[in-house]
Amino acid sequence: MAWRRLRTLLALPLTAARWWRRTTTAPLAEQYLLLVALPATLSLGWLLGIGDGLGFSLAAESLLADSRTLLTAFTANYVHIDGRHLFDNLLNFWVTLFGLYPLIGIAGWNRQFRRVAVGYLLGVPFVIAWVTLATLGAITDQPSVGFSGIVAAFLGFIPVALAAAASEVTDGEIDPAWAVVPFLGSLALTFAAPSVWYFPVQPLLAVGCAGFALLAAGLLWRLDAPSDLGRVARELPPDHLLAFLIGTTVFVFGVAGALVLVPLGTNVWGHLTGYVAGFLLPYLGYVITPALTA
Repeated sequence: MAWRRLRTLLALPLTAARWWRRTTTAPLAEQYLLLVALPATLSLGWLLGIGDGLGFSLAAESLLADSRTLLTAFTANYVHIDGRHLFDNLLNFWVTLFGLYPLIGIAGWNRQFRRVAVGYLLGVPFVIAWVTLATLGAITDQPSVGFSGIVAAFLGFIPVALAAAASEVTDGEIDPAWAVVPFLGSLALTFAAPSVWYFPVQPLLAVGCAGFALLAAGLLWRLDAPSDLGRVARELPPDHLLAFLIGTTVFVFGVAGALVLVPLGTNVWGHLTGYVAGFLLPYLGYVITPALTA
């Protein structure tokens, strides 16, 4: 019995890899670029010490103060000074994409994901730098570095991917617009839970987000209440059920790790900015806009 359990445990990586190949439909070149080439580039930059001097200075007067400030607003998101910081960010990045890619495959959103990912990698760094300067810039003039804000952006895609995948497997019974409910709920938790002192509890925002989440859920249910979801769930292939389970787990623990249970020194404002931008880009672009133009 013990040997059988040990053998099952040792076979988990191979089982996970096979499940990944069955459920992930993204081109291998894309997977290589995001999962191998990008982490390798970040690691090489740390090993060569390229991060020195490329951090975003929080002593800057504004994001557009000069060309170097604007440049470092981008580069700061791709450099690391500490090896542990780099390892944590890459691990979180891999786990996030591990939960995200199968959902994208189920939803048939490969093209949408590629477009949004480009926005995450090229545009979101400037938004993160702007918000970080406006918040933490009043507290410290230390340089800001790290990939975690962009990881948080990919985390923000997960509720949209969950809703889009659920819509696909239920033949539209679940509207992708439902993604806003867990998103607002996660913001309510973020603003309500105690965090680091420079990201204090904000009860009004917490109550507001929770209220809007309940309001959105009520409106969506009234407009088009899903029916017979139990039967749909029972008929789902095991691979799809596992994708929803893993995606939901990564989302819950990702939000907790990035926005709630954070160690002192974490740029929670940067994480929050990346997370919000990561949700809004696909939600507004591929859920709200098509609904308004239909």
